[in-house]
Amino acid sequence: MPPVLTVTGRDVLFAHWPLDAGVVESRVPDTLDVETFDGSAWVSVLALENRGFGPGPIRLPPWLERGVPQLNLRTYVTLDGQRGVYFLALDTDARLPATVGRRAFGIPFHHARMRLTRRGDEVTFRSRRRGSPTAAFRARYRPSGEPYRAEPGSFEAFCIEQFRYFLPATEDRRVGAGRRANGRVRVGELDREPWTLRPADATIREHGLFEAADLPAPTADPVVHYSPGFEMRVEPLRAASTTESGLRPDAN
Repeated sequence: MPPVLTVTGRDVLFAHWPLDAGVVESRVPDTLDVETFDGSAWVSVLALENRGFGPGPIRLPPWLERGVPQLNLRTYVTLDGQRGVYFLALDTDARLPATVGRRAFGIPFHHARMRLTRRGDEVTFRSRRRGSPTAAFRARYRPSGEPYRAEPGSFEAFCIEQFRYFLPATEDRRVGAGRRANGRVRVGELDREPWTLRPADATIREHGLFEAADLPAPTADPVVHYSPGFEMRVEPLRAASTTESGLRPDAN
């Protein structure tokens, strides 16, 4: 199936926090099961610069790319044993991608005032969501150590090497609205190379996305990773059921 979008990005911070699985379960559709690692559910924030998106398999030429900061809040779920990501919220400084994402894909986008700056290899990221519920995020991060790729069965493979995403099958895109849609969900596939990762030095000063998503504020320090960038092709969404035998096997 041809992709509907090709998306590129750079300077990605992954910050992962453990939470009680029962708490996270209440925020996803009934059809999905929250996946755990070392006995905990995990909720991740991805801070990145979105460099643009092109139609179908086409990547925009570099001179047309415009860097836009973006924040993703996500957790990890399964449907009939098939692993995937469930988006709790996505914040962006660009109105058009937010509108397209909500209307075309049902992704829970929010418009936010954002700023991403660089000093050498250090990235400073600031975000404050417009409207309600408000949510602020501030972080400073930089890569450290040598590049590597996630090993099968590792924590990085669990939280980062995901090739599928689920969204509630409802016109109500508010966080948690999937529970009022009889648990029905839609599924999409991602086509990309494995992430290139590096260890990260990161200081996170605010992470208000959790409270805005009706999740408890994390108390532990996050597990963090850095990636220099990515290119992925997003396949069309389709209805998912509890007999998803047609989903492709996980790449890892």
